[in-house]
Amino acid sequence: MKLVRNRFFVFAVGCLLASAGHSVEWGAVKNYPNIGLMFPTLRNAKAEPVPPPEAHSYLLVSTDTLTREDVFEPYELWFALECSARWFDDAGNRLTLGRVAHRFLNSGDTFVSRQSFTMLMTSASAQVNARDIDHIGEWIADFTGLEIGEPEKVKLNAFTLDDLLFFPCEEPETLIYAFCPRRIGNASNPDWFCVILEAAAAPDPDALRAEFEEKFIAKVALPSRTSKDEGATVEELAVATRDARPVDLPDHPVRVEARKSIENYDTWWIAETEGYVILSDLDSATGKAFVTDLQDTMPALKAAFMKLVPPLTREPDISVIRIFRDRADYLRYVGSDQSWTGGLWMPARRELVLVHSADTEALMRTLRHESFHQYLSYAYCMIAAPPWMNEGHACLFENASVSSKGKVTLEEDARRVALLLDNMEAVLEALPDLFNANYADFYGGASDQRQLKYAMAWGIIYYLQKGAPQERNTPFKDLLPDLAQALSEIRRYPLANEQVLETLKMPSFKSNFSEFWLRRRASAIQFNPLD
Repeated sequence: MKLVRNRFFVFAVGCLLASAGHSVEWGAVKNYPNIGLMFPTLRNAKAEPVPPPEAHSYLLVSTDTLTREDVFEPYELWFALECSARWFDDAGNRLTLGRVAHRFLNSGDTFVSRQSFTMLMTSASAQVNARDIDHIGEWIADFTGLEIGEPEKVKLNAFTLDDLLFFPCEEPETLIYAFCPRRIGNASNPDWFCVILEAAAAPDPDALRAEFEEKFIAKVALPSRTSKDEGATVEELAVATRDARPVDLPDHPVRVEARKSIENYDTWWIAETEGYVILSDLDSATGKAFVTDLQDTMPALKAAFMKLVPPLTREPDISVIRIFRDRADYLRYVGSDQSWTGGLWMPARRELVLVHSADTEALMRTLRHESFHQYLSYAYCMIAAPPWMNEGHACLFENASVSSKGKVTLEEDARRVALLLDNMEAVLEALPDLFNANYADFYGGASDQRQLKYAMAWGIIYYLQKGAPQERNTPFKDLLPDLAQALSEIRRYPLANEQVLETLKMPSFKSNFSEFWLRRRASAIQFNPLD
């Protein structure tokens, strides 16, 4: 619990340092149909969707196939289930709303499957007893990760709230309230809710509390019957394509989880296509153009991935792509250590995350690169592949083009060709080290060193996929299939890579590699391994 809370405070402290002295300002009241309440949010607030829980994979191995089961920390699954919405503003204030519905039950397991967790949450012992204030206090302590004191009953907004409790905590700039809306007519009893305000700066905690009660708590209301279905919800972005097909696996847990994560944000949209869920806060017009492009190209690209790098498993997976409009929001989501990126595949979160760019060509190159990483992770059951193979193929597909008929062509990368040719002597000397490099080695070094390593990995894969197949009696035609087989058996890329490289005659590879790049590229340009 403290770990999740610490994530909150990384955000809050950073904003506090940048924004001390700002007050909390409130916007207009909105209805949230999926929550069932009307209330104001922070002025000019931005949505802060809860990221997907970090996944840990277990492999089930049979004689002829690999099966993956993802398991998760129970707390992360529980927090995502109970959190209705979160917002922050430029001043560093943060508002979180949770539905007090399920107790956090610690089964004693470090990790659980989604199915096991769902069964646990539907058990009688997991239901919060609305008449038991201790249950509500326990829920709040688990949800916030804070030590809380005895609740204080507050008499305010009795017209729309049956009960209102203030929970003091150890943080003077954090206000925590639990409330239960008043039932209307013969409707079922409403749930309890918890609202948390984390203020960036509050020199007078009493004044902060009075203002919050006046400008937020007093305005919480139930919508009328005629307007309860209207208000702030995520937009489902539908676009027409030439080959529109129904969404596959509509009840896949990844799809359900993605929908819930943004269902209460009217500044976000969701688009679902075959094999993919796309989430974004881009404006709808830009989003429609982007999604149309993805729907027209991603199925063809995925087929190309499968042709060149056949999967080790046949399990159906849904890929999530999240696109941020603003770079600051992207960095807040992926972490400051990824500040040099414009997009990346986050395997633990099972998300491909991008920041939008006006340079559409560069954006699509990044998407094609990272989507290969995404494909390979699923295709290889989350078994990591050596960097030269993984990054080499991702760079290969950066330069892919998809025709109007869905034909994929793999083009040369002029910049990387120049790097290889200008540094061929050093490249040949460094080839053994690149083949044996781990990810820290591959990504390490200065920027120009990394660029050369990317060029070398691209050059190796371009040669293996487009050059070696045209060689007479090529000794390297089985290098990639042998690596895939070794990974499926050993399931640890350093050992699998070492096993395969033992059979690779490096002097011969260097000779053929240099001969190809210096004299035989022209035939490879015309050769398409996907035909």
